[in-house]
Amino acid sequence: MLFAISRGAVLAIRHLAAMRDTPPGASLRISPGSTAEALRLSLAGRPHPGDRVHDTDERMRVFVAEEAEFLLRGRTLDARIDEAGKVQFSLLPPER
Repeated sequence: MLFAISRGAVLAIRHLAAMRDTPPGASLRISPGSTAEALRLSLAGRPHPGDRVHDTDERMRVFVAEEAEFLLRGRTLDARIDEAGKVQFSLLPPER
């Protein structure tokens, strides 16, 4: 398994995918960010060419750009939704 996705992250992705102006069937796409240690999270209707599709136990797919995989390896994607509906994602360290 490349990485794990917490229940909070699944709920957050579903929350974002349900918003207006989101493509049908949209899910989270993870790609390289502006620095070597950063990731960019966005919504996409389908994987981009070369993306790896990560299926979760919650019947959800997450699209991961090949160049971003090394930052995710062994970690857990987590998220929280605040009272205003703002989503904050975080990467938890590998379990030991």
